[in-house]
Amino acid sequence: MKVSIKTLFIDSMEKIRYNILKIKFERRLLWKEAINFYRNLYSSVLKTNSNLKMGVLTGIVQVAKEGIFSGLNNVITYNILGNDFETFFGLSEEEVENSLKYFELEYEIEEVKKWYDGYKFGNSEVYNPWSIINYLRTKELQAYWVNTSDNALIYDSLKNSTVDVFNNLQTLFEGKEIKKEISPFFTFEELSKFDGIWQLMVYNGYLKISEKISNDEYMIKIPNYEIQTFFKKGFIDKFLVSGNYFNPMMDALLDGDIEEFERRLQNIFLVNTSFYDLKGEKVYHSLFLGMLIWLRDKYEVKSNGERGHGRYDAMLIPLDKIKPAYVFEFKVSKTIKGLNAKAEEALEQIKEKQYDAGLKEKGISKIYRIGIAFKGKNVKVKYEV
Repeated sequence: MKVSIKTLFIDSMEKIRYNILKIKFERRLLWKEAINFYRNLYSSVLKTNSNLKMGVLTGIVQVAKEGIFSGLNNVITYNILGNDFETFFGLSEEEVENSLKYFELEYEIEEVKKWYDGYKFGNSEVYNPWSIINYLRTKELQAYWVNTSDNALIYDSLKNSTVDVFNNLQTLFEGKEIKKEISPFFTFEELSKFDGIWQLMVYNGYLKISEKISNDEYMIKIPNYEIQTFFKKGFIDKFLVSGNYFNPMMDALLDGDIEEFERRLQNIFLVNTSFYDLKGEKVYHSLFLGMLIWLRDKYEVKSNGERGHGRYDAMLIPLDKIKPAYVFEFKVSKTIKGLNAKAEEALEQIKEKQYDAGLKEKGISKIYRIGIAFKGKNVKVKYEV
């Protein structure tokens, strides 16, 4: 019996492209076979299929017309940068408000906005539909969407990125914007070019466009609290081992138990295999970024700021002035034997250059000055209160 299909929907096209690219780099002999298989499959299903009127492909990045799709033509692409179908990518504020009223949850509108709003597609502000649907079902504010996507490509890109990327992440974690090129023609093949990591994060929903500067230049930022939660758990778990290790270390720091902080910091470096993948300064940047996002509700976290007679590496200024402040200086030792001396040098630098200047004038009476020295996976901490 002949079956006629008017419209065929194929979702998550990016996963196919990602898997093919992995084959290309990990199992080169199978790459051409994979390309030919998918090219023939999609050509027969979408182009030479006389029973099909229209095919709809969805995914986070644009379909490249070469490679597995070289047999296709007349492909029209709609993305989040254009105005076509902009309101179909999410829920409008009016739709969300009506839904909340229907479920007698309208008193939660501000909290819902904080958690799930913030996306801008074309000229429209929209909410994440999956998160709204789950919130209406459970009536609990939590991160629903961030655990549904495959984040492997983002993590791989971060692992292979430069220190500049980590510096930009720091700016984003501080709630600020960064300026980047976001191309409407971006494909996976261009991931290593043109600030690919930022384009991937925008198209994947982990960053939002806040303002168009010119042509393909945009200001981007973290859209909402749900995505901040992803960065807090995802970044720490991937680059600083699980919260089971990181949280007790930070608790020890805030309790003023610096010896326990050092012991747990050393343990993190020993058990975290991700540090083998991060090179040089990126190891210490990842540690600082983890601290930044973990403490965002309790401390103002700063780095490389001018104070006293120089520039400190990191500083934690409490939002509650009753709590102590922390000033950090990081040093890299050439040898394991030199760790102790380097940690002492870092501590002396904090004192000599008066990096803590002005903190007591802010009403902060207790200040921890902490020098940390690193050599590979070995750590030494020296401190003074």
